[in-house]
Amino acid sequence: MARAKRTARAEARRRYRAATEPAFDADFETTEAAPATRAVRQPTPSVKPDSGQERVGVFGALRVSIHPVHVREDLVALPSLATHRAMWLPILTIAASAVATSITRGQDVATPFLFTYFVVTPAIGAVFLAGFLAPKASWLIGIVVSLIAAICYIVMGYAGLLPSPFAEQFAKVPFEASVSTLLFAPLLGALFAAAAAWYRRFLRLSTPNRARQAAAPRRGDGRTRTTNGSQKAGARR
Repeated sequence: MARAKRTARAEARRRYRAATEPAFDADFETTEAAPATRAVRQPTPSVKPDSGQERVGVFGALRVSIHPVHVREDLVALPSLATHRAMWLPILTIAASAVATSITRGQDVATPFLFTYFVVTPAIGAVFLAGFLAPKASWLIGIVVSLIAAICYIVMGYAGLLPSPFAEQFAKVPFEASVSTLLFAPLLGALFAAAAAWYRRFLRLSTPNRARQAAAPRRGDGRTRTTNGSQKAGARR
C-alpha cells in the first residue's frame, strides 16, 4: 500500500514537471532574448561633423569650419559685443602699446615689438586676438580694432611720437600715409580676424577632446569621497 502511494506520488511529480518546465523554459528564453531584440532595434545616433562632439578628419574640419558672413545679423549684434573681451582686450593692448612707444620712442626691447604687432597697420597681433576671441561677427570686430590701431598710428605720426624708422616715412607724406592707413586697415583687419576665427573653429573640430576637457566641470577626488563614505558607514554600524 505504501509502495503504491510512493509510485503514485512520483508519477504525479513527473507529470507536474512535464507540464510546467516548458513554460519556465519559454519564459527564460523570452527574457534572455528581449535585451538582444531591444539592442538590435535601438537606433544608432548620428554624428554631425559640425557639432564638435566627435573628431573629424583634417579636410572635413577645414570644410566645416568655414562659415558664411551674415552682414545684417553681425551689424545688429555689434553693440552687444562692445563689452565682450574680444573687443576691449585688443583695444586696451593697442592703447598700452601706443602709450609705451610714445614714452620710450622705441629705444627699449619690448616697445618695438608691441608697436609693430599692435599699432602698425594691420595691427596683426590685436586683430588676430580679436578674431580668436570673438563669439560672432569676427570680421566686424576686426574692422573696429584695426581702425582704432590706425587712428593711434596717425595721431602718433602727427604728434611726432613715432619711432625713428616710421617717423621719417610718415613725415615725408603725412596725408598720403594717413589715407592709405585708413583704407587698408579695415580690409586687412576683417581678413585677419576672420582667419583667426576660422582657425579657432578648426582647432575645436580637429581636437574635440581638449575642448570637452576644458568645458567639463571640475570634480573632487572620487576615492576620497568613497573613503569618507566607507568610514561613515562603518561608524553607523
